[in-house]
Amino acid sequence: MKQLPENLLHEGYILIPKALLKRQINDKAPGELEALLQVLIHANYSETTYKIQQIDIVCQRGESVISQQHWSQLFQWSRSKTLRFFQKIQEEGIIKIIPHQKGIFHIHINNYDFWTGCISPEAREEKKKEKSEAFDVFWDKYHETMQKPKQYVARAHREWDKLTKEEQQTAIDHIEEVYYHTNDTRFIPLAATYLKDKAFLNEYID
Repeated sequence: MKQLPENLLHEGYILIPKALLKRQINDKAPGELEALLQVLIHANYSETTYKIQQIDIVCQRGESVISQQHWSQLFQWSRSKTLRFFQKIQEEGIIKIIPHQKGIFHIHINNYDFWTGCISPEAREEKKKEKSEAFDVFWDKYHETMQKPKQYVARAHREWDKLTKEEQQTAIDHIEEVYYHTNDTRFIPLAATYLKDKAFLNEYID
């Protein structure tokens, strides 16, 4: 398998039902690409504890404790070829083999959430925090510039979430422009209305 390009996980995803993928793969002896797909579809979707050789093994999301013999059967390869394959994809940074006593074969798929098109809980929280901080910047700047009372924040937040990231930045950048082109400050809109009507996209002739 060739070294994976760095931008491989940034070019979108194709969602394929696991059951269909398993049937397609099992129709023939797999090559390395098919073997990698087998690894991805047999990884744990959620944390599970297994008892193997009287030892409790916690298998996290994106991990597997399938034996090398079982992998060989799935790949329709010899044990030695299977082991070489796992060593190779570990060297390429695709997986990490977690050492255990008694020969338990435990693998961790690096960036599993990206492989499966998901956002990790940590990334989701970070994204949520960034969105919240951007709204706070808008909210404070809007009311400071427009000299309006801070009202209906939930409604404004809903309208904010409907905007693209670029529109959100434009909404912040154009607050002063809208203010200075409003002849009668009594008609300055509420923040929620400003966002809903996309007043920040208005064009003015000076």
